[in-house]
Amino acid sequence: MSGYAPIAIEMARYNQWQNEKLYGLLATLPPGELTRARGMFFGDMLATLDHMLMVETHLLAYIDAGAMPSAFDPGRRIETEFEALRAARVRMDAKFRTRCEDAPPQWFDEVIVMPSGRKLPRSFWWAQLFNHATHHRSQVTAELTHMDLDYGNTDLPYNPLTQFPAP
Repeated sequence: MSGYAPIAIEMARYNQWQNEKLYGLLATLPPGELTRARGMFFGDMLATLDHMLMVETHLLAYIDAGAMPSAFDPGRRIETEFEALRAARVRMDAKFRTRCEDAPPQWFDEVIVMPSGRKLPRSFWWAQLFNHATHHRSQVTAELTHMDLDYGNTDLPYNPLTQFPAP
């Protein structure tokens, strides 16, 4: 057994904390700031956050089913309005917590076979999901820094949701 379950639980809690902080700060911005072209890979902050949610939707389906759910389209949008995206984000973070907190530890060790034939444990895909989220949150928080807005602490030990070690 890999022992990834407590890490996945903690990362799901961390992910929720960071998203709550980020969306809370973004909600204070004047209209138009989220969709203003900034030269980001996905153009603006809203599109970047939407991409994050779209990939997570795809990866969670993959993690749950053990097979690719559909063809991947990196340009597909899920939500184009901030409040709808924020609500979808809250629901997704709740799904992450539920999946990680309720799963038996050995579930994370189960192998998923990629279409290429490569075999990787479910824990690998959770790590990819959380890493992808951190990557894109960092792109958005960099833009906030350029706007002289302080996003605050991102260090794991300061997460108020931490209950590590997880049960």
